[in-house]
Amino acid sequence: MIDYSGMLLYLAVSAFTPGPNNLMCMYLGATYGLKGSRRFITGSMLSVLVKALLCGLLNVALASVIPAVIPYLKWAGAAYMLYLAYTMVRGGLKKDPAVGEKQGESTYSAGILLQVLNMKSWVSAISVFSVYVVPYTTALWAVLLGAGAMFGLLVAASLCWCLFGRAIKNVYSRYKLPISLLMAASLVYCAVTALM
Repeated sequence: MIDYSGMLLYLAVSAFTPGPNNLMCMYLGATYGLKGSRRFITGSMLSVLVKALLCGLLNVALASVIPAVIPYLKWAGAAYMLYLAYTMVRGGLKKDPAVGEKQGESTYSAGILLQVLNMKSWVSAISVFSVYVVPYTTALWAVLLGAGAMFGLLVAASLCWCLFGRAIKNVYSRYKLPISLLMAASLVYCAVTALM
């Protein structure tokens, strides 16, 4: 029988702990607010839903493919996180946040690309199905339930991090460069630990 409480706890911890998506949501919330971040969040969350469904439906096949793909995904993901860190620092140096929005920080494609390269959510999606679902059932309803739970918790986490960024907007505007540097350093840390 599926351990729903264990699965939901794992997904909640995975969704709400700091990672590339949550840090980007906080940065975008502080820079553009919830409304200005919606394209990034929508792209990111739709990618998570597709990723969760893919991992659930193809869990057995992915288990044999992932070892060969992980080194490439890790390096690509780490490189993208470094790029995001660069955009945060660049954003910290700008006076007008609308310039960054026009340059693509808060776009559907930026959210999609982040999730395609985000190792944290790949590992989470693979783990939830290989540990909590597939050993007990391969029924379509269970895969959909797991994907839905992952999607719902990640949407909630992204909104919380974005709203937190929005809540600190006044502090962020006053200390824009140091906070941007701190968030960028956090992403650099994510990139380094993704390669370990």
